[in-house]
Amino acid sequence: MFAGPMRKDYALSLIDRFPPLPKGRPFPRIDPAELIADLRKRVTDPVSQDQGVASLCCPASFFYCVLNYKPELYVKYVIDLFTTGKARIGSLEVKPGMACRVYQPPKGKIAGVDWVALASLRDSYNAILDVASIDDDTAARSRQGEVSKWFRQIGYAGVREDSNIFVSKGRKEIEAFERDARSYRDVCLFVHTNLLYDTTNKHNSHYWNHCVVVDEPPEVRNGRINLKVYTYGGTTRIPTVGTLSLEEFSRNFYGYVSGQPTFK
Repeated sequence: MFAGPMRKDYALSLIDRFPPLPKGRPFPRIDPAELIADLRKRVTDPVSQDQGVASLCCPASFFYCVLNYKPELYVKYVIDLFTTGKARIGSLEVKPGMACRVYQPPKGKIAGVDWVALASLRDSYNAILDVASIDDDTAARSRQGEVSKWFRQIGYAGVREDSNIFVSKGRKEIEAFERDARSYRDVCLFVHTNLLYDTTNKHNSHYWNHCVVVDEPPEVRNGRINLKVYTYGGTTRIPTVGTLSLEEFSRNFYGYVSGQPTFK
């Protein structure tokens, strides 16, 4: 589901009215001018959002959908976080801890705007571990059921998830997410990163370690599949050329979550 020009224009107008930063601002080591410039890029080109080297694929997938759904929600969320240290979208409340807020993201590893948006969400849902660095792999990883919960909290309708952590899925679930994508639902897939590369996409795996967004309805025909996904600040086809058999795809596919955007 892609936002129309009116929504994008409204989101950009919110950036034009970016409020003054308070003394003792919540993210003191992130450059405001750079964040504002990158915030504009995220609205005009949502694919530019990039988790970088951080293990923030689930927040990245979630916010890619938000950027393509109601970019004004994303903009207000980032502005509120950057100016007050907390934000809310629907019933989704985000309030990152001090360790997350005072971190300085390394240049070339993750953009400041993406650290604010993605790490803040992940940190807010951790009871013990802090997301305080791009190296906090365990703390940054999302748990089963969280993405579907976030979708429900911001107003998506008919959210459903069919996923496993360790046991891969098969034809039934592939055909289900294809139907959902063709029904204009936003669809995120839980996969092993083997699937992203032609050199490894036929290898076996034992658990999911990555989340991607279906960027257009997949081609599933005669027991074979090809699809385009958003991941790591870009889109890629799986496989790059040709198709995978459903059995080959299933070796690194652990399920999906989908929801229907609502425009109230």
